Amino acid sequence: MFYIKSIKILIALSLTLCLFCTSCEWKEYNPNVSGIENISFSQDIIPIFNQSCNSIGCHNNGGITPNLSAENAFQDLRNKNMLDLDNPPNSVIYKRMTDVQNPMPISGILSEKIQRTILVWIEEGAKDN
Repeated sequence: MFYIKSIKILIALSLTLCLFCTSCEWKEYNPNVSGIENISFSQDIIPIFNQSCNSIGCHNNGGITPNLSAENAFQDLRNKNMLDLDNPPNSVIYKRMTDVQNPMPISGILSEKIQRTILVWIEEGAKDN
């Protein structure tokens, strides 16, 4: 009896872990940026968030903060002090993306090009353009 209960618990935990691990899907977005400058929030940053951060259960409407959906990302990044315009590499959003022990997205570290694109956007003043 104890053995069957243990197996049921193990199966339930395994399914929960599978759902948690697959809830934030990572798909690499390669921005069309030549020389990685003049970054556009709407054209370059939002597609990264849409493909790497906004999946169900993650950083979307009703999900984990900050809300990185297209309609809320800019304001949430500002309101939650996720951007450090004086020291861009110290920006919370950038540090979370580049954290090797606890990266965002949880499925893996974003490519250097994507990391650089977001860093340059912050360095350029994190404009809502």
